[in-house]
Amino acid sequence: MRPVFLFLLPTVLIIARTQSAEPVNSSVPRQFAPAPSDNPLASLWNDPDFQKRLLGSYGMKSEIEPRMTPEEQAFYRDKVVPALRGEPKEAIQLLVGRTKPGATAQFDFALGNVYFQNDDLTNAIKSFEGAIEKFPDFLRAQKNLGFAFLRAGRYEDAIKPLTRTASLGGADGKLFGFLGYCYSNLGRQASAQSAYQQAILFEPENTDFKLGLVKSAIALGNYEQALAQLDELIQSNPDKENLWTLQANVYVQKGQPDKAAVALEMLRRLGHAKSPQLLLLGDLYLNQDARDLALAAYSEGVEKGAGENLPRALRAADILASRGAWKEAGDLLDKIKASAGNNLSGADELKWLKLTAKVSMGSGDGARAIEVLEEVTQRNPLDAEALLLAGDYYSRNGQPEKAQFRYETAGKIAGFEADALVKEAQLLVSSRKYETAIELLRKAQKVKPRDNVQRYLERVEQVARNASRRS
Repeated sequence: MRPVFLFLLPTVLIIARTQSAEPVNSSVPRQFAPAPSDNPLASLWNDPDFQKRLLGSYGMKSEIEPRMTPEEQAFYRDKVVPALRGEPKEAIQLLVGRTKPGATAQFDFALGNVYFQNDDLTNAIKSFEGAIEKFPDFLRAQKNLGFAFLRAGRYEDAIKPLTRTASLGGADGKLFGFLGYCYSNLGRQASAQSAYQQAILFEPENTDFKLGLVKSAIALGNYEQALAQLDELIQSNPDKENLWTLQANVYVQKGQPDKAAVALEMLRRLGHAKSPQLLLLGDLYLNQDARDLALAAYSEGVEKGAGENLPRALRAADILASRGAWKEAGDLLDKIKASAGNNLSGADELKWLKLTAKVSMGSGDGARAIEVLEEVTQRNPLDAEALLLAGDYYSRNGQPEKAQFRYETAGKIAGFEADALVKEAQLLVSSRKYETAIELLRKAQKVKPRDNVQRYLERVEQVARNASRRS
């Protein structure tokens, strides 16, 4: 099998190849620095047509590029080409010796290509820059330098050689698409939008460019434009879950949760909804007071991946509990435990236990609640949330000393001082110790001013004045 890049070498080199019968080393890369599948660039970079053009950049355009002397041509034909067909490391050794001041920039460029093809981006960049220093208008060197910077994640550096390539007449869809990608990663969304629009003129069916345009439009707040483009993309690619999810997120940003729910429900009915989308759908339904629909979406989301989405799943149970949906929250917590299995550990397990206690308390099963809370505080004596919940239990069950001890302990933990002070004040109010309660509420307001606490403080002050008059 012949290396793909040799098909695109100049005629003199193709002739040299056909005159030689030595076998081709099968270990020579057939791709040009392929991007890993999880790289955002993968679908564009690994596109077969783009790869062919990169491999074809070993060829030369003598009418517009640096020339070779007859001796350099002979060296390239007789030494470099056989090495490229066999062991690329040999080509590197040969080319390094030819990249001297005064030598043609073609050798620097060819060396950069060998480095680039083998994913040695640092040396590839140095070689391309050397070629450009010798021949500033070397179009292919400018272009591949931009691509090397791009693959290295150096987006700011990539822009200059890519735009220079366009000015030299090397513009195409991929070049503008990659420019859009660079601008987007730098937060320059207006420039990214313009670049993607140019890219689509060259490649009107390219989904990646259209998606890039959508994301730029969203970043700029052009939601209608984004939705129009998404509608078109979804019609052509209804099985792409990321498009439906993106559409739902745009509707959420527009303040249209009902339409966002429709988008996610469509994805669900197509059988492509995954755990994160289902949990988001549950949030949307719950915000519309559709509790049963929310629970169904939450439950399906948990069944499809509670282990991978534990924080989101626990958050869903917490939302249900905060709405007083004790049974629904309890059912969801049971499903989370069953689905997550051994993945439910550490901080997530403690969160699950605290939510279980909260639901038990809300459902009237105080004994179960305090049993779970004491287990949590034994594991982590500084778990302020568990201490406050335990204090609430003891306060409601006529054990003010135990309640006060837990509130005071929670109040010593950073971030919970104000909440603990308010709860301790409420406990004192129930015992008619108004002056001490007022003092604690004032301290709480200094730590964390809140309107509802201020209103409560004013009511307690009024009660204290009335009690003082009566006495």
